[in-house]
This record gives sequence, structure tokens and C-alpha cells, in this order.
Amino acid sequence: MSPARFWPGLLLVASLPAAAETYPAGTPVDEALVIDLTPEGFASLTDIIPTLLPSGISIDPLGDGYEGVAGQCWLGGYEYALENMWISLSVADAQIVPRDGYISLDLSVDIQVNEASDTFELYTMLECIEDTCDGHVEPFTVTASTIIDMRIVTGEDGRPIIDTNVGDLAVDYTLSGSQINLDNCAIGTVEDILGIFGLSIFDLVLSLADGFIDDAISSFVPEIEALFEDASSSVYIEEELDLSGVVANLTLYPHEIRIREEGLRIAMAGLLDAGEPADCISAFDPGGSYHIASDTPDIGSGPGAHHAGIFLSDEFGNQALYALWRAGLLCQNVDSELTDGFSIDTNLLGILAGETFDPFFETSKPMLIVTRPALPPELAFTTETDVAVNVEQLGLDFYAELDHRQTRLMGVDVGLDAGVNLPFDPITGTLGLEIALAGEDVDASVTHNDLVPTANAEIEAALPDVFDTLVGPIVAGLLGETTIALPAIEGLGLTALTVDSTGESADWLALYANIGAVSYEAAGCDDADAGCDLGCGAVGPSPGRFALFGFPLLMVAIRRRSET
Repeated sequence: MSPARFWPGLLLVASLPAAAETYPAGTPVDEALVIDLTPEGFASLTDIIPTLLPSGISIDPLGDGYEGVAGQCWLGGYEYALENMWISLSVADAQIVPRDGYISLDLSVDIQVNEASDTFELYTMLECIEDTCDGHVEPFTVTASTIIDMRIVTGEDGRPIIDTNVGDLAVDYTLSGSQINLDNCAIGTVEDILGIFGLSIFDLVLSLADGFIDDAISSFVPEIEALFEDASSSVYIEEELDLSGVVANLTLYPHEIRIREEGLRIAMAGLLDAGEPADCISAFDPGGSYHIASDTPDIGSGPGAHHAGIFLSDEFGNQALYALWRAGLLCQNVDSELTDGFSIDTNLLGILAGETFDPFFETSKPMLIVTRPALPPELAFTTETDVAVNVEQLGLDFYAELDHRQTRLMGVDVGLDAGVNLPFDPITGTLGLEIALAGEDVDASVTHNDLVPTANAEIEAALPDVFDTLVGPIVAGLLGETTIALPAIEGLGLTALTVDSTGESADWLALYANIGAVSYEAAGCDDADAGCDLGCGAVGPSPGRFALFGFPLLMVAIRRRSET
């Protein structure tokens, strides 16, 4: 070959896109699902912080005393009693911020010990002289900070889990006797005399306030740690799915954690496997799903200041569709029972091809349509609907009795795009799953017709018109329609959810969510409902955790903790 011919050919080959590969059946996808929580998402969760801290405490009445020498109060006797003392706590400011490699948590908490309109009562007796004081402490502020570390470790059962460690809180505040207001008593004299015995009213009040602050702050660390640990326990998903008799095993588990200033990312590895190929598929099975490697979207990428992002790779989606296809989910025998009363008989041939088949059937005879799915379905995210399931070479073989035996009358290959929309209702907090199928989404090609081959073009043109009756019930019945009630905890839930495609090749399905105050409540859950880990209140075929793909993990954890 001359150089003049060689180089243009080489450049042409180099310019072609990379060939699609096959992802072997039964092999986990490392980045099947990616969950992001943005800085805005962390900020939206700070409203939960007050629920993790005690709001206050009432101090039980306390006191002490000495009756004096020989029981004579005037010989060094003293007594004090403190009643109606309460301490309140309110979070003035809370910030949970992702940093490079860790999450910082900073709190500013206002402390109040009684108030001028509701004072504590301090009774004193010194050498038979009684006095009563009304008191309160000027409000003061406590600041506390810590860091949160998250990493993947191997659990006791050998599974990967997320281990969360919350560091010790660094607490800082100033509280002195000058902030204590005592009225209507000669407290100076009382304090001076008690000092002789090594006692101080101010120290007493301060110690009570210090003790409450120490208890409240110390209880916060295990609470926030348990919050993250509960979220981590929801991350590992191992579930058996039964779809129209096809049993598949779904596994999702944490593969990698990245904490950056742009947000927190949990990359989940996933596998959907349905075992060995069905007899109807074995001749077509390529041994794996459609696969073209692509990079994950950047952390925090997406439109506007969203709070959370859930990204599903087409690699994992295609593996799931392949596994179900390989197990024979699309292998169906279509008769009148499956088409909701529409008669599947040889009269259908007249709808498809006029009178051309009439000479073969003097009377109408029952007919059976057997599907022959030669290729696994594939996902597409760049369609008018939120998601599309592309099916090519879905063979339809038409059988009826002819010359006293079952005969294959006709074979047709169908290509279709099944659209799926995921509408979210912010009023009710429900996520829908709507299937969009119509004849206009169908292409047909006759592959077998020995009886009247001249009718092929007419059949190909007519088949889309009867698609809704013939194939629609098959696909819609397999996919179903579902409404999922999402959780709302402490008045906090999803306020918006948008669906889009992302990635360099638009090969990731993106769900962008905002979190805020909502009026709806999670429906359909109770303490015994094991399916409420990631959503509840399903109407129609239950999607389990597979349908929600782990919606924002902290929301899940808060919900789990509120149920316990």
C-alpha cells in the first residue's frame, strides 16, 4: 500500500470512537452509584443539630447546713437551700462544613440560667439570721468545635462499612460570679460568712451551670457519631428482587469516600445478577452488558446550589437491564389473557395485512405471540423523558394452527424506546415512576413471512398502530407504576427534585435534590417495616431500596434514629 493511501486510512481509524466493550456478567461495577452532599446540603442539615442537644433541665431542690455547736444556730450554724433553678440551651449557630479530607463542625450555643421574670430562690440562714435571695445568671455563649472523619473499613461480617469518628469537642466559654444577679438579700454578708466555712454561693451556682454544660456537650459527641453510623448502616444494600417471576440479587456497597471542599462523595459499587441465562436467551447471550468506561461527574457539579446529587452510571443501569434480560424477563408468551381482553387470534393478521392471510384461515383461530429478545435493553439519558430504555431486535413470532399443526406464520423484529419519567410532588413528598410507551416509538421489520411475503411493507407500517395492544402490556406490566413516599423528619425533607443527564458523554443519570422545611410526613412506615430504610409508603409493586438508590444518607439516618 502506498503512503498516500495508508495515512488517510490511519487517520480515519484514529478518529473513530472507542469500541464498546462487554462488562462480564456477575462482575461488580466499581462506581455504580455516586451520592454527593454539597456544602449547601450540609448547611441545610444544621436544623437537625438542636434535636441532638438537650434543650434544658430543671435542677432538683438542693441544700445543706450545719445546726451549730451543741445544736445552737447562733454558734456557727448555717443553712442554704436552692429551688426553682433551671438551665436552658439554644443553638445560636451551627456549621457543618466539608473540608479537604474531613468535615468540620462548629457550634455556638446560648446558655441561660433562669431569667429576671422567673428567678431561682436562694434561702440562707447564718447564725439564726435568715435571708432569701432571688437570682438569675446573665445569658452567656458556649462555643464548641470538632472534626468528623469518615473512611471505609471491613466490618466484623467481612462487609465494607463506613466508619465515622467524631473528635473530642473543644469547648470554650467564660462564666464568672459577676454574671450572677442576686437581689433582695444581703448576699455580700452571706458570702463573706460562708467563706469562713469554705463555701461560696457563687461557686455553687457556677458548678451547677458547668455541670449541665459538660453533660450536654459530652452527650452530643455520641449522638452525632451515631447519626453518621446509622447512615453508614443504610449504605450497604443486599436485596433479592422478584420481577414477574425473575429473581435477581442486588448488592450495593461503599467503594470509596471522598471529602473535599466541594462536598462529600460516597461512591457505591454495585451488582445486579440473576444467575445463569434462561433457555430462551442462551443462544443470544454476549456474556456481559454494554460497557464504555467514563469518568464520574465532578463533586458538587450540577445546576444551581443544589443540596444533594445522586448519580447512576449507565454502566450499572445497563448491567441491571442485561441481568434481567439474561434471566428471561422479556421472554413472554402473549395471548388474550395478557392483553387485557383483546383477542389474540388470526383476525389480528387482517389488521396488520388486510385480506392477504384470509385464504389460509376460513375461520378465526387462536394465535400465540412468542417474544424473542435477541439483544439486552440499554439505557439512554438524553431523551425527552427522564430516562429511556432502548430495546432492539425484540422478536415477535406469530403462531397459529395451520394444516393441523402449530405453524410460525410470521416473524417481526421490533425496536422501541420506552420512556420513563420520575415526577416529584413537593406537596405530598412522593416520587412517581411513569412509563411512556406509544406506537410512534416503535420500528418494525419483518424477518419471516413465507406465506405472503408481498405483505411485509404493509405489516411493518401497521404494526406500530397496534403496538399499545400487543407489546405495551408486556413492557408496562414488567416495569409497572410506582409511587414512593419519601421521608420527612422533624419537618425537614426534600423540597425539590430534578432529573437530568450529566457526564462528558451524558452517560450518568443525575437526580439533584434540595432539602428544607416541608409540610408532608413520611407515610406507610412503622417500626416493624423493614423496607423503610430508604423510603416508604409505596403504592403498587414495591420497589424496595433499589428504587430510591440511597436518597441523601443523613436524611435516612435521622429518620432511622427517630423511629428508635
